[in-house]
Amino acid sequence: TKVFSDDCADAVCKLKKGNTYQISISFKPASDLKVLEASLAGVIAGIPIPFPLPVSDGCVACGNTCPIASGTEVTFTEALKVEPSYPALRLVSRWKLKTVGEDDQVLCVEIPVVIVS
Repeated sequence: TKVFSDDCADAVCKLKKGNTYQISISFKPASDLKVLEASLAGVIAGIPIPFPLPVSDGCVACGNTCPIASGTEVTFTEALKVEPSYPALRLVSRWKLKTVGEDDQVLCVEIPVVIVS
């Protein structure tokens, strides 16, 4: 799994209010995927707070590539705006991709961020 995000050269990504940031996560699933759901949570003081994504359909965010064959590298891409109304704070952004089945979690990536004015 490879992760790239705008303005994340340091260990903690600095996200400025009012700006839009893109994240790209390249991965190779261990099994075939017919459905892929994306979710994001901001983890504050250990508590995950769900955050709505503009595109929660992981297949669309991966370029409409479903079904995805096992071992095929694909890239999930999402752009998010840091709204001016968001509080300035430190948190962990937890990105998850899930499918349907017994082992439904495809990947989970945590990125430490700080929201600044």
